[in-house]
Amino acid sequence: MSSEAMSGDASFQSVAELGAHIHARRISCADAAQQAFDRIHRLDPALNSFITLVRDAALAQAKQLDEEIAHGKYRGPLHGIPISVKDHIDTAGIRTTAGAKSRLGNVPTTDAGVVKRLKAAGAVIVGKANMNKFADGESGDNPDFGKIRNPWNTAYSPGGSSSGSGAHVAAGIVPLSVGTDNGGSVRIPAALCGIVGLKPTHGRASLEGIFPRLYSLDHPGPLTRSVEDCAIALQILAGHDSSDRTTARHAVPDYRTALRLGLKGLSIGVDHAYVSVGQPDVLSAFNAALDTLRSLGARIVDVTIPTADQLGAVGNTIASCEYSVAAAQLFHDHPTDFDAAVPPASSTADIKAGALIPAVDYIRATQQRRVLQEAYAKATRDVAVVVTPTYPLAGRPFGPYPRVQDKEFTANDATHYTFAFDVLGVPAISVPCGFSHDGFPIGLQFVARPFDEGTVLRAAYAYEQATTWHTHHPTVTTTPA
Repeated sequence: MSSEAMSGDASFQSVAELGAHIHARRISCADAAQQAFDRIHRLDPALNSFITLVRDAALAQAKQLDEEIAHGKYRGPLHGIPISVKDHIDTAGIRTTAGAKSRLGNVPTTDAGVVKRLKAAGAVIVGKANMNKFADGESGDNPDFGKIRNPWNTAYSPGGSSSGSGAHVAAGIVPLSVGTDNGGSVRIPAALCGIVGLKPTHGRASLEGIFPRLYSLDHPGPLTRSVEDCAIALQILAGHDSSDRTTARHAVPDYRTALRLGLKGLSIGVDHAYVSVGQPDVLSAFNAALDTLRSLGARIVDVTIPTADQLGAVGNTIASCEYSVAAAQLFHDHPTDFDAAVPPASSTADIKAGALIPAVDYIRATQQRRVLQEAYAKATRDVAVVVTPTYPLAGRPFGPYPRVQDKEFTANDATHYTFAFDVLGVPAISVPCGFSHDGFPIGLQFVARPFDEGTVLRAAYAYEQATTWHTHHPTVTTTPA
């Protein structure tokens, strides 16, 4: 494995560590931002993880934040932290393309709801992350802006659709990026890049100002290099937004307080029939993770949750209908954008098919989703979290999938462990849990009840702290393979 295990490189400091240094004035906000741009200059030619950089604006903001600290104003743990956001999240005065060159002239005048929160907390946006075009698919291959490359092996994909976010967090360029997830688009890059990715409950964080895709399935969420950093980021991102009717009015707890409660006595559910898809290295790492959880005092309990096929059928109907509505104007104005999409992303035929689904089928699918949500709640009422692998492959090649378990591997297989929990709308997190025999990271997923991000973070943190997988970092080659 090509890694910088336990590296002293400051590039791999966590948000918590870098934030403490900034607060104590051991490093300036301006220096932290400049270090990020230095690393971008050195590594991004190999990764292609950004679409737009905003160096001058970021350095100016960082200097202003230094002045605030000098005058006794400190905004919290994100004060002066260099971050990125996925390029379909609106940023005032910065072009927001959703991964399409036809939108290069799209410069929003206002920030998305999550960006407003990040800026208010003092985060410094250094650029917009490259992504699957229109946030569609997990290939990491954008036909307009090029392949985004995995820092562990630049011949491979970092996953998607939050591809650039996963790549540059793993490579030590920034410690935090905000992506979105409607089929696994935060958790899949986290797994394939060896970092942490959190999908909160649907409605926990605002979708206002994010490229409209799937009204009832989208979830903005953080990608970081530690579970604690995800808790820090979620503390900022979570909460009701009066301009977004999808956000709930649930109280937001202090996510860091429960992190260190441990797993002793905690019941963790496993559906062994559900955990049946994947390369041998992935399933082996999952079973080893179960042993670690037991050693930490957790009680592993058998559960039977709705199947991926059941949830996928419902979710695909909902997704097709919602995307056909969200993309209607864009499809009218730029139909060839969809013809140029990289499989298995949407095409002209997919958009038209979604528009032709009868309203009664959409309504029945939403009703059936509620039935499946109730079934999931009943199946998991005696466990605190459910655990699965995050992604069936250890290493995602560009182009055709490899055969898995002597069968053809499909796009549905790729989201086997992730899409179901978007359909259910429950919180889920991916953490590193090992490496394949040829050096690719593997992810472990914890899932909790709606609005119980605290427990999913607690379980993930306990596992993370008992293992060393998160301490390994890739050594990026300077030219793409």
